[in-house]
Amino acid sequence: MSLTKFLDSTTDLYHPIRHWNQKDLSLLTGEKGQYKLALRWQVAFVQAGYKVFNLDCAVRFNPFLITAETRLQNIPPEPFLEEILIQRAFTPYQILDSLIALLQNPKPDTIYFLLAPCKQFLDGDVKDDEGLFLLHKMLHVLESFPKRQIPLLVVESWSYRHKNFQKFFPKLLGSANNLWELQTEDGLSRIKTRKIALAG
Repeated sequence: MSLTKFLDSTTDLYHPIRHWNQKDLSLLTGEKGQYKLALRWQVAFVQAGYKVFNLDCAVRFNPFLITAETRLQNIPPEPFLEEILIQRAFTPYQILDSLIALLQNPKPDTIYFLLAPCKQFLDGDVKDDEGLFLLHKMLHVLESFPKRQIPLLVVESWSYRHKNFQKFFPKLLGSANNLWELQTEDGLSRIKTRKIALAG
């Protein structure tokens, strides 16, 4: 399947997925707007014939954004929403169990999105030592996705104040083969490619 014919070559915000090899661990981050952009990407994937699965860890999925994006293109939203699945997980253990289940039973022609995974590990109900340990356990699981060639795109905020995030996030950045940062200034957005895997 190819995204090229579905995406306007002048639209820079779609450039990362137009050339994504879908084999490597990938990360979209930013201070704001990254979740909205991820949903726009999901519409593009469905247009190209893929199914999309969201593991939403902090209520970042918004079906109304999918509807708005399809209506901008003058196409009915219902067929798109039928191809975009969502599962929510609200504790570190639910997130880990869900990721392991996805890893063990991937669906063909499906793009997986992991939305805001770190937030629940930083919750005040989770002890700091336990939270940091579980974050590293999650990273180990995430690193298994490319080994099985399961396309996974992690979408996470660039910054949380929690000290565990400051320790963990650089390791997540280091593990990502593809790293894109959405930068927004004066109402304008652009994607900065910080790391890109060679197509192979």
